[in-house]
Amino acid sequence: MEHDLDSTAWYTHGNVLYGLGHYEAAIARYDRILATQTDLFEVWCYRGYALEQLGRYWEAIASFDQAIKVNPEYALAWHGKGVALARLGKYEEALLCFERTLRLNSSDYKAWYNKGSALANLQRYEGALDCFKRVLQLRPSDYKAWYSSSRALCNLSLYHDALIYVEQALAIKPSCHYAWNHRGIVLSRLERYEAAIASHDRALELKPDDSAALYSKARCYALKNQPDLARTYLNQAMALNPSLHRAIHKVEMRLDQLLRNLTNQSPVEVKC
Repeated sequence: MEHDLDSTAWYTHGNVLYGLGHYEAAIARYDRILATQTDLFEVWCYRGYALEQLGRYWEAIASFDQAIKVNPEYALAWHGKGVALARLGKYEEALLCFERTLRLNSSDYKAWYNKGSALANLQRYEGALDCFKRVLQLRPSDYKAWYSSSRALCNLSLYHDALIYVEQALAIKPSCHYAWNHRGIVLSRLERYEAAIASHDRALELKPDDSAALYSKARCYALKNQPDLARTYLNQAMALNPSLHRAIHKVEMRLDQLLRNLTNQSPVEVKC
């Protein structure tokens, strides 16, 4: 980045503030530079990431676009734009950005992961799985990639493989409460309900207010024909998260009937 000494100081100060999580202050420093030097694509890019951290996704995209306009080969800006688009639920557009990022830098494991996540959100699970496996080739200890691979496998109904992957995630990070919950879901798909409940209990030890784990535990008891226990944990889950019945769209008949009795709502759905 070519700019005068004063701009270098502002840029450095902005990056320090960004690293400390002071995003508004960082943006102010970047704006001071860009007021007189509009062709500094790195500054536009970091400004975009700061805006993204603040949830100002459209502004972030505009900033990344400015960086790309100056330097169309700047992979970091394409990646940031993809993340912002994904945050807005625009997964197809995000995919194009991640693919452009990977053409410029095929070893960017974060771009592979984010591409996989976008594909998973589009229910293109085989493609997502391929991306997560690329992450694991680059970073075998990435527990999130093992976990996300397990979710993709679960959605492909490959439950035995899904169990292997989630257990690898937990071997790397045993404190990951949502991986324990997912392990329970996979075990329940394999009709190993006692083991599934134990896995949900471990998730709840790590995060006692985990409504998803309570819901999954209720589901296990419903499938075991223990409606009283199912109702107890379902009540606890919905007390923590009253919108749970809207977030889930289909479920086995036993728990569906419990939800009808409890909430007077239409059937709900549990996904992997």
